[in-house]
Amino acid sequence: MNDNTQTSTLPRKPVGGIREVRLAMAREFGPQSTFTAYELIDDRSSYVETLTAEKGLLRVEHRLTLVFDKHQADEWFDRSWMDRCAVEGVVAAITTAAGERLRIGVSTRFATEQALRLERFTFESGEKPVDRPVAILVLTSEDTDRAQTDTTDYE
Repeated sequence: MNDNTQTSTLPRKPVGGIREVRLAMAREFGPQSTFTAYELIDDRSSYVETLTAEKGLLRVEHRLTLVFDKHQADEWFDRSWMDRCAVEGVVAAITTAAGERLRIGVSTRFATEQALRLERFTFESGEKPVDRPVAILVLTSEDTDRAQTDTTDYE
């Protein structure tokens, strides 16, 4: 019996991007820290981890790019939050579209000393009349460790 349905046994490539993000201020970060969840839009949010070696010293640059609805971002990220993020930094808990959970902005060696800090906050109106206005938050840090696997149960 052939119902013309084809199934594939090949593994599917995981979709890129970030599905969920939670942020906590680095200064107050500890085992019982409360993370605030933020709603992402599009498939434009991403995490990039770059390892470099210079004169035998390894460095890891963490770059987290988050895309939000502009109107929600206006409510979430006021001037005070931006100032604190630029100076103190944040710790991020992310879930990638492939299901990987990572903790960024805290490391074994530096704790939260090398937290993610505000690099840039941009508003875009979009090019077409149907484009949704977005806010793009770029957070970066540099340390010697890769992002940690996040095992915290937030539910």
